[in-house]
Amino acid sequence: MAAWSDGYVTDVQYTDKFYAELAPGYLAFACLRQGVRPPSLEAGSTYLELGCGQGFGLNLLAAANPGMDFWGVDFHPGQIDNARRLARTAGLTNIVFEDYSFEQMLGLPAAALPKFDVIALHGVYSWVSSENRAVIVQLLDRLLKPGGMVYVSYNCLPGWAALAPLQRFVAEFVDRAPGPPRIEILNAFRTAQQMLQSDGGFFGSVPLMGPRIAETLKQDPVYLIHEYLNDHSRPHYHADVAREMEGARLSFAASANVADDMPHLAAPAALQPMIQAAGDPVWRETLLDYAGNKPFRRDVFVRGRNAPGRPEREAMLDDTRFTLLVAPEAATFEIPVPIGQLKGQPAIYQPIVDALAEGPLTYGDLRNRPALLGAREGAVLQALILLVNSRQVHPVMRQGVTDASAPRFNRAVADRARFGEVSSYIAAPLAGTAVRVDLADLLALGAALRGVDDVAQAAREGWEVMAATGRRLLKDGRTLDDQAGNEAELAARVATFNRTKLPMLRALGAV
Repeated sequence: MAAWSDGYVTDVQYTDKFYAELAPGYLAFACLRQGVRPPSLEAGSTYLELGCGQGFGLNLLAAANPGMDFWGVDFHPGQIDNARRLARTAGLTNIVFEDYSFEQMLGLPAAALPKFDVIALHGVYSWVSSENRAVIVQLLDRLLKPGGMVYVSYNCLPGWAALAPLQRFVAEFVDRAPGPPRIEILNAFRTAQQMLQSDGGFFGSVPLMGPRIAETLKQDPVYLIHEYLNDHSRPHYHADVAREMEGARLSFAASANVADDMPHLAAPAALQPMIQAAGDPVWRETLLDYAGNKPFRRDVFVRGRNAPGRPEREAMLDDTRFTLLVAPEAATFEIPVPIGQLKGQPAIYQPIVDALAEGPLTYGDLRNRPALLGAREGAVLQALILLVNSRQVHPVMRQGVTDASAPRFNRAVADRARFGEVSSYIAAPLAGTAVRVDLADLLALGAALRGVDDVAQAAREGWEVMAATGRRLLKDGRTLDDQAGNEAELAARVATFNRTKLPMLRALGAV
């Protein structure tokens, strides 16, 4: 492992993913629904990601929010080189990437970096040393504007406590194994699974350890390497993180995972009165963490916690516009929440989807729709919040979409599939976030962006990409091996994409 890594994995680069919680409009809505005034995020607003990895997600946000300026910083020069290459290919002019360590950033002249409205850290805070966490807090204090937001995610206690021995087991196994980490980390989990299935022992004594290991074995080994093999990887109590953030004059505002902030969805019924009565927000979150036993937090902090009065907050909510991120027929009202699966009432959820299928609407417009006028107080807002949380609806960031950044970015993403780099997300500038796609969607989108209207031709070209990269489609749970079967299935999916998803992507400014 390289000496400059300070115990962080650098021999294997971080995964190339997008995390919806990092979208600026999503974070602003998280604050607003909790009664905290978010920054305005007008044109010219600035956004910094500390530890941006490969930069895919930040490039996507820059393409989806062309009126904002984005900065990404990561101490791994190989990852920054990849991030810059994608930005150049997509023709993005509102993004800057630098290969600084946090300590190097702290040593820069005051004018070297702007002040930021939003600063995000995903997959960083639990994985660096205490010294680096102290530097991060100093950077937040120096670089965040008054009223700005900070997003920080981390493995949390007590939910992670049972997993700490598993992490140590995996790290010790891989350290002694002869093969490369990509192979040996999966062998480590298989060995833990074998021990669990043999006589139980420690692994058998921990509830849900079996499903956790089984689910882990399905994940990308690169992600697992960064999750389990960093020398400084430590979970944190929310109270400790909140105290550290006080050093940057930050106050807790909300959870970016909106259901985590709703006690009736995040805690057993018997504990809800105690949690709702908690006056101190840090203690309230601590109670929720113990009640829900979740292992991961996504926190939003603000510099200067300002709470608008109830009339102003209601007016701000009424004026917030929303748009669909899925085709109407694909919307689901069964939504995962911390205490299980919520089954939304079709009498409330369906009219929201039907209304948004006509185009973006404000919350005020939605709650005044005839089909929703009889809903109990708060039911429409809760449904809207959970549809946002499930990535089916999103706040609108722009009134109109004329900038070509997102289509250029999406063309670059579609083109990368030719080299086996298949992304699950493309930029949607009306919402300022991403839309999820699968391989067939990406191949269909690439054909549409190239002006290919013929379904059969799009399927032939898509098969050429799949054949060159060793990819195949699944049908009825079975892998299609032959060219004819894959082309026929791909043609059917391209036709469905053109009929259902492509109009939605055009409305979102993705195409």
